Amino acid sequence: MFSRPLLYGNFSKICASAAARQPHQSVTQPTTASTAVANNNTQIREYHEVVGDILCPSQVMGIDHIRDPRLNKGLAFTLEERQVLGIHGLQPARFKTQEEQLELCKIAVNRYSESLNKYLYLSDLQDRNERLFFRFLSENIEEMMPIIYTPTVGLACQRFGLIYRRPRGLFVTINDRGHVFDVIKNWPEPDVRAIVVTDGERILGLGDLGASGMGIPVGKLALYTALAGIKPHQCLPILIDVGTNNIDLLEDPLYVGLRQKRVVGREYDDFIDEFMQAVVKRYGQNTLIQFEDFGNHNAFRFLDKYRNTYCTFNDDIQGTASVAVAGLYASKRITGRSFAEYTFLFAGAGEAAIGIADLVVKAMVAEGVSLEEARSKIWMVDIDGLLTTTRKDGNLEGHKFNYAKEVEPMKNLEDIVDKIKPNVLIGASAAAGIFTPKILQTMAANNERPVVFALSNPTSKAECTAEQAYQNTEGRVIFSSGSPFPPVTIGDKTFYPGQGNNAYIFPGVALGVIATGTHHIPDDMFLIASQELANYVSDADLERGSLYPPLSSIREISMRIAMGVTKCAYDKGLASTYPEPQDKRKWLEEQLYNFNYESSLPVTWVWPRMPYIKTRDLNPTKLFGDSKDTQKK
Repeated sequence: MFSRPLLYGNFSKICASAAARQPHQSVTQPTTASTAVANNNTQIREYHEVVGDILCPSQVMGIDHIRDPRLNKGLAFTLEERQVLGIHGLQPARFKTQEEQLELCKIAVNRYSESLNKYLYLSDLQDRNERLFFRFLSENIEEMMPIIYTPTVGLACQRFGLIYRRPRGLFVTINDRGHVFDVIKNWPEPDVRAIVVTDGERILGLGDLGASGMGIPVGKLALYTALAGIKPHQCLPILIDVGTNNIDLLEDPLYVGLRQKRVVGREYDDFIDEFMQAVVKRYGQNTLIQFEDFGNHNAFRFLDKYRNTYCTFNDDIQGTASVAVAGLYASKRITGRSFAEYTFLFAGAGEAAIGIADLVVKAMVAEGVSLEEARSKIWMVDIDGLLTTTRKDGNLEGHKFNYAKEVEPMKNLEDIVDKIKPNVLIGASAAAGIFTPKILQTMAANNERPVVFALSNPTSKAECTAEQAYQNTEGRVIFSSGSPFPPVTIGDKTFYPGQGNNAYIFPGVALGVIATGTHHIPDDMFLIASQELANYVSDADLERGSLYPPLSSIREISMRIAMGVTKCAYDKGLASTYPEPQDKRKWLEEQLYNFNYESSLPVTWVWPRMPYIKTRDLNPTKLFGDSKDTQKK
């Protein structure tokens, strides 16, 4: 009879059940590589030995606490922990606190001069020690945000095939049609609450990067945890690989995705439908699905298609809109004007620009302006010129039609700015330098305090730099950008331009949505997020030239946004977690991830001493029939 191999890790149940289903084989069967590995099972250890955040001590060996990044504390294990867990002697004699480790991380990351090397160091840290990584990120967010996300993440995506080290997230390909659910089942975590998904078609302003776009979902979800305290095991990054139209990638020997042109049309749409259904089947109807960096032609279609049937939002449309409108709310404190008194001009008419415009309209309607009047305040320019009902070039598909004006067509942006005389100029075009000195000077000539937002990412795609904006407006511009810019000195005053980073918005919205089990996410939640962010901007922030608070305050902002989203969810009947908490902040805080180390030893406790009770004598009991059997013998 065969003895069953002793298996460890999350895969043990699957392997054990699969082995039980296999027919018995001859003992003389030749030894294969797999049986050899099984016979040497004590050396087999999975990368993640635990799932979720509740550890079952009987299923984890001592060595797991060093090998599993969720359990590893490095040199912070105490002497008692090392001895009891059986890892004493496997580490140097030094004992460190988590604070000492954080100092070492700061020294280590600052040794690198190139941002990509810093990105790789942080990725390696996450692979080794998860709590240390997230605490380091959360406590140094101003320095680390440009590394873990824009602009460095764009470079990481471009070099993805070169720097790829370890799986983090799921790759679902078009070749998996009909089996998407089977692929999702392979993810070992049973309690996923938030998914960030991309098909890699429009990564930042870099274009179609295909499977190399996985860096975006990974980076976004790292910020979910670092900025809002969402537990990392509840987060799942997914890359939908349907090919790429980027010839350079298709010919790149290091490219890791499917080497084929993108699948489009009905086949593509059906595949996305299958993906959405598979997520709900595996994790439930309230699973948050954040769409990220899909092509413009698909982003709005999917948002309109799924927003009322799934718990989903598109960060490029709604997140960008929310952070931009927050900046506009803050600008009102400087200009003294309401939204209804502004004339807006957008350079770009893609998903980001349309999203901002739609939320601005919603904000104006909330101020008492009619829908028609609100839309009349907004002008847009795309690659074919001003959006007009009379132009012959280009098209007005989808949401663009709402902002087309019955005027003569115009193509030159400088002429358009001169004619329309906008108070607010917003760039979401990914066209570097499109805000020329002449345009900026015209804005300054027409406005005492012109509002200029250059929101395109990464920095190389910005419509203008902060220095150009301040220099060409005599320092009077109210400026914001999508990527960080250094301080600018004009005369005797130094300006510190604020970055309209979506990270101010999406972590807090996600926390509120996940905690309440919200069914669907209305635009009202993003307007609430804008207001909460704008309310946190201090007079000192405005004085130094920033429409946003310091990045170091994002965790508090995320909590305030989550509280507002929570209230909205219950007020609108969208929540599924009951009863409604009275102290919403305390309730949310109880659900957050703990960045600090916890004891690695099982909890022990003392039982009361058993009272003495005299027991009766123990007499052997004869089994029925024993006496007769004895007599017969």
